[in-house]
Amino acid sequence: MNENLTKRQIQAQNTHRKIYNIAIELIEKKGFHNITIAEICKEANVSVGSFYNYFESKYEILNEIFKLADEYFSTTVLSNLQEGTTYDKIIKFFEYYGNYNVDRGVDFIKQLYVGKNNLFTTKGRPMQTVLKSIIEEGQESKEISTDMTSDEIVRLLFITVRGIIYDWCLHDGKYDLTDTISDYIKRIVYTL
Repeated sequence: MNENLTKRQIQAQNTHRKIYNIAIELIEKKGFHNITIAEICKEANVSVGSFYNYFESKYEILNEIFKLADEYFSTTVLSNLQEGTTYDKIIKFFEYYGNYNVDRGVDFIKQLYVGKNNLFTTKGRPMQTVLKSIIEEGQESKEISTDMTSDEIVRLLFITVRGIIYDWCLHDGKYDLTDTISDYIKRIVYTL
């Protein structure tokens, strides 16, 4: 822990983490739309007022889930995508994406893949920006055609992969998600 933090700041971080972790557990058990803020607070042993000190709404929990994914892709994944062709980088990017979803577990991912969750379509997220920069680099080096814009390619690839993840959820995670994503991405990426 940072030695510059006060006891109050450390306690605030711990309370925030506790509320978040309890919310994640409840989402996994019951589904996002089947839990209430009161239920999260009861399980976390905090007041509803405390919840609102850290989160504006239950939907902010989803925002935080996506923010953590974006941080992972803009740091860890980006730093590991420095070598190889543009095609190699795109394939590797989606291997990370597949593994990231598998690591969260099929039951948790099922809770994110609902029609009311529009966070997938938020433009300009760091995860998308990482992929877009790879594609633009490939277009500049003439590895990838400029028939489609980098934004169109990003959208195409994410629609494809999210469809695979949705299918994986429908099949209760009974097949290797990362291998399936890699197979489909390889088929698509070489047509770009």
